[in-house]
Amino acid sequence: MSERWKPSSAKGLNDTRGRDGAVRGQPKATNTDNRQALCIGAATLTPTALAPAAWAATLPVACSETALRNAIDTANSTPGSSDTLDLARGCAYRLTTELPAITLPIVINGNGATLTRVAGAFRILTVDGGALTLRATVLSNGDATGSVVANGAGGAILVSNGGSLNLSAAVLRNNHANFGGGIAVSAGSPAQITASALTGNSAAQNGGGIVSDGTVAVSFSQLSGNTAGGAGGGVASVGTLTVNPSNIVNNTAQTDGGLANGVPAVAGGTSTVTASNISNNSAGAGNPGGVYNNGGTVTLNRTRVAANTPSNCLNSPSPVPGCVG
Repeated sequence: MSERWKPSSAKGLNDTRGRDGAVRGQPKATNTDNRQALCIGAATLTPTALAPAAWAATLPVACSETALRNAIDTANSTPGSSDTLDLARGCAYRLTTELPAITLPIVINGNGATLTRVAGAFRILTVDGGALTLRATVLSNGDATGSVVANGAGGAILVSNGGSLNLSAAVLRNNHANFGGGIAVSAGSPAQITASALTGNSAAQNGGGIVSDGTVAVSFSQLSGNTAGGAGGGVASVGTLTVNPSNIVNNTAQTDGGLANGVPAVAGGTSTVTASNISNNSAGAGNPGGVYNNGGTVTLNRTRVAANTPSNCLNSPSPVPGCVG
């Protein structure tokens, strides 16, 4: 990631078979003939044709870092399947090193479990060309600021190399990175965030909650209390961003506290926000606290942009239609 942050039928009247099944006037098939026919048929059934399909498995994961690490390794070693990891209900998985990267389709049912960094400095999860579905899980205290991968992007989750993320009923809190304190999504990668909360995450540069130059859809979620030293305390995107009924509130950044479509160093991006609330965000002097647009397109549909400081959208380099104040 750069500065900008993939038969038989019944006998009829015309039946000419005898009692032994041979057609009248034709030589009777011998046992040898039958054996030859069976052998010919068997020869066409190659080992490849008989190879079993890779079945998706559900793997219960005991409440330990080692068990979780081993389960991910197992799921990554079964091409053609989409294994499900069932985490121990309510368990706190205390992590001392980054978990194995997700390289295949994997479903993680968190069951209210927490994945938290307790030593060192590393992001919690990397989706490296795989497809991660993550449900009902808390990810906390990830720290990618020292990572050489993707310029230290994605404190909790990095989605890269065409990988994909489907996040639901999850909480990402108190994670840190250079870009994307909570989540970083690289170009060519999609992420869908539903019924989730990103809170208290921070980025030294852009995207306190989320940074993206991929495709991100946020629905029925909350981005709150996130901070960024650059643009987009809540979210910074130079890709495609869609926000449906969600709250982007109480975030802080130097350039824009709420939503940044484009960043000072990289123009562009398309953001569409519908039936949402962007309020009580703050930015540095002379910058819009609510919505910032640099050379891209922002569409606000039935969305409240209010009570941001020092303004909602004033001094945005490019227009933010529908935003007042």
